[in-house]
Amino acid sequence: MARKLKTSKGKKSMHALFKVFLVVLLGFCLTAFIRQEINIYQIKQEQIATQKRLDALKKQKAELEAERKRLDDPKYIEKLARDDYNMVGPNEVPLFVVDKNKK
Repeated sequence: MARKLKTSKGKKSMHALFKVFLVVLLGFCLTAFIRQEINIYQIKQEQIATQKRLDALKKQKAELEAERKRLDDPKYIEKLARDDYNMVGPNEVPLFVVDKNKK
């Protein structure tokens, strides 16, 4: 009878030890899973930010391409020269309006 009690008690302690091992293993797995989910979330946020930058750069590229095509037009170049640099054509007299009230 003493042996049966001893083995029964040993099985119970082994059973309890196995439960503790399973709890520790489950905790480790959950920690690893949570870390992976955090990494995935961060990567998705970086991907969204990168896509926004890419879209902005594509838009800027399209605007620059359109500006480059406009610069092939002599009338557009003339307009820029007159508006931005106050240039005049040959045989033209520049006329500047001076506001006397402005200091």
